[in-house]
Amino acid sequence: MNSTEISSCPICRCNESSFYIATNALMHKENQERYVFNKCSLCESVFLSNPVPEALLENYYTDNYLPYKGAAAWGKYKLFVEKSQENLDLKRMKLVAKYTKNLKSFTVLDVGCGNPSFLKKVQKNLNAHCTGIDFSDHGWKDKKNTDITLIKSSVSDFNPTHKFDIITLWHYLEHDYNLHETVDKLYKCLNHNGKLIIEVPDYDSFTAKMQKQFWQGWHSPRHLTLFSKTGFEKLFASDKWSVVAHNRYGTLDAFTLWWLGKMEKKNIDWSARMDSEFWPLVLLKIFTFPFFLFEKLIPMGIQLIILEKKSVTIN
Repeated sequence: MNSTEISSCPICRCNESSFYIATNALMHKENQERYVFNKCSLCESVFLSNPVPEALLENYYTDNYLPYKGAAAWGKYKLFVEKSQENLDLKRMKLVAKYTKNLKSFTVLDVGCGNPSFLKKVQKNLNAHCTGIDFSDHGWKDKKNTDITLIKSSVSDFNPTHKFDIITLWHYLEHDYNLHETVDKLYKCLNHNGKLIIEVPDYDSFTAKMQKQFWQGWHSPRHLTLFSKTGFEKLFASDKWSVVAHNRYGTLDAFTLWWLGKMEKKNIDWSARMDSEFWPLVLLKIFTFPFFLFEKLIPMGIQLIILEKKSVTIN
């Protein structure tokens, strides 16, 4: 697989960086090219220095890609996994509800929506009008999604007919090839005082340091940028955005990311059915539960930032 070389940080555009870590293609066995992440000397974010050209990225999002297979990959344990996803969607819905409690009705855009189960829950339980976009329709092409607007589109090509009160990016921004252009587009798509909710991996976390090249937060070569606090401050300029909250934990259970890294190290066949891994996963979660109880005190691999759009004053 051909890759390109970049030397400047995609966030602050600093040309000074140093080697941080190298990995194989994760959750993908057909390409054994090594992917190198550098750490920016200025904003301390980490970026992929040899990304796959965006036009070739679909090769890493096949029908065997585990997030696209979803609960169906777990065979007879499908209902248990669906319940787990429902609980995750519920946590995310409650977060949206927290920031829209003063609105009688509101609009939501989910960027990189994949399987739009989160939007379904918001649409069903809150007085919201929901839209989802993704560069691939693998997540919804065989499903019924009544009343949800789903569009196969990149962020740059997305031209909505209205603005949104809430825009969510659940593990999308680390995939983005044009961060500054995307942030500008998100700003234009938000209503005044609208909220931007972003969840991404946290590379400066205990699990990332423990699992090293197997940590699934790298998700090479799909993940391009992993953000530091300074990186977020550089990307979301203070004249346009205010930070409502920045947590070193999120809605996704940090155990999930850690377990995926453990399976990567085990060299699991990601295209196979996952039935045989179900009960070992359950037992492992029970065993490690006391450890992951501390994820709000010790960074375990997930971070969540909520930003509010400011109106720019023109003198």
